[in-house]
Amino acid sequence: MTQNRWIQGSRHGHGADVVPFPANPRLEVVYLTDPEVHAAVLPPPLTPPAEPRVRVHFTRIEIDGHVHEIVGSVNLDAMFGDRLGQFCAVMPIDLETAVSPSRETYGEPKKLADMVFDRDGNQIRASVTRQGVTLIEVLAEVTGEQPVPAPYEVLQYWYKFLPAVSGEGFDAGPFLVTLHQTVKAESCEKVEGKLVLRDLPGTPVADLPVLELESMRLMRVQTDYYHVLEDVVVDPVRYAQHVSVQYS
Repeated sequence: MTQNRWIQGSRHGHGADVVPFPANPRLEVVYLTDPEVHAAVLPPPLTPPAEPRVRVHFTRIEIDGHVHEIVGSVNLDAMFGDRLGQFCAVMPIDLETAVSPSRETYGEPKKLADMVFDRDGNQIRASVTRQGVTLIEVLAEVTGEQPVPAPYEVLQYWYKFLPAVSGEGFDAGPFLVTLHQTVKAESCEKVEGKLVLRDLPGTPVADLPVLELESMRLMRVQTDYYHVLEDVVVDPVRYAQHVSVQYS
């Protein structure tokens, strides 16, 4: 029989089903940035919380003892109504096949990048490189054990949309998607070091300067998660200002 892989069964996602995700190493760096820039980066209807906090994460996803992918994220604390969560500004990843499905289905702002997240003894190095620029780099050292936090809830906000064929506005959306996560840590270590942000116009993390480095920690975490498409109108004119950076 002639092979034809262009035609396959329909794709099924997880939707609102709770998905348990296996435990993997995660590096978390938290800092305070310029409050005016922080507030301006948040798309509608999100609003800034009391403190302009940014969270940089690196996760090394392992399957059968081998690294499958490394994914990072730059998350700004944000309010949706009275709910404190995190707006994900960018999610660099080194697995090409994960970019389009995640963007189109859930609105994850993934961008292909060269990713590093290594531990050598107590030395930690993590970095994101795009277009020849290492725009995020963490050089740090594990300095001791920390109490393992109890399971905690995290909300993360993403946007999905379909740019208009006309070249202006949208043919669908924008829609706000909330990721609900229950994070269950298995281990937690204190980390000390530095976070360096370098300039890349298409992924302008350097526009969120580190004014105060609050904490670094290395954990092994398992997560349960599900997605919700919010029943809210996102102002398309205001949101249009946040689109170009997604394609740079």
